[in-house]
Amino acid sequence: MQGRSRIVVEEQGTAEDYALKAILEFNKGFSQVEFYATEDMVCKLVDAYLAVKERMGEAVKVVGADIGVTKFHNRNVSYLSLVIERLA
Repeated sequence: MQGRSRIVVEEQGTAEDYALKAILEFNKGFSQVEFYATEDMVCKLVDAYLAVKERMGEAVKVVGADIGVTKFHNRNVSYLSLVIERLA
């Protein structure tokens, strides 16, 4: 299996769209998918993860999470990074 794929959650697209992208990445052979979102998109990231979990059940688990603040254009921007792994 390949390593990790990164999906940046942005305004365009729904949580279901991002969930489908993650599932397609697993089907391509990636063992892990990282969702990354900033500020208001964090809620959509969580919704996308829950949609993946609903579709794949116990075949996925969270293996890492990172919450923090980074500088962007001289201001603080909060972010969430969530790494999920396919088990079977």
